[in-house]
Amino acid sequence: MSHDTGLHVGEDLENAVDETAHEVSGKIDEVSSRIREKGSELGRKAVASIDERRVGVAESLEGAARGLHDKADSIAGGGERVSKAAHEVADKVENASRYIRDKDAKDMLADVESMVRAHPTRSLLAVLAVGYLAGRALRRD
Repeated sequence: MSHDTGLHVGEDLENAVDETAHEVSGKIDEVSSRIREKGSELGRKAVASIDERRVGVAESLEGAARGLHDKADSIAGGGERVSKAAHEVADKVENASRYIRDKDAKDMLADVESMVRAHPTRSLLAVLAVGYLAGRALRRD
């Protein structure tokens, strides 16, 4: 085998590797693009789903708040402190209902992000607590 033939084989091999690398890179870009599109689509569907359910959740909370106020009003016989506490809880439920009704999913997410930035330690502890409680609840089932 002559020296020139070896150079051609080496160049051919290098060209084949370059071509294959280019094809693989193109496929990776194509797959990445599809994944980004699917992720965006899923995000839009999740936001739409949350927004669709938002009003129903707000109405349910309003009904619960009315029920709490009614129960608080019916507490008799020295239950002034209990009645007041029940009204305060009902007021907080009403506030949550208004918040859910007035804010769309994007606004809520922005509020959560801002709260986490303002209080990272408290947010982490809250997430850990929720995770712990969810884990316990799932183990019981």
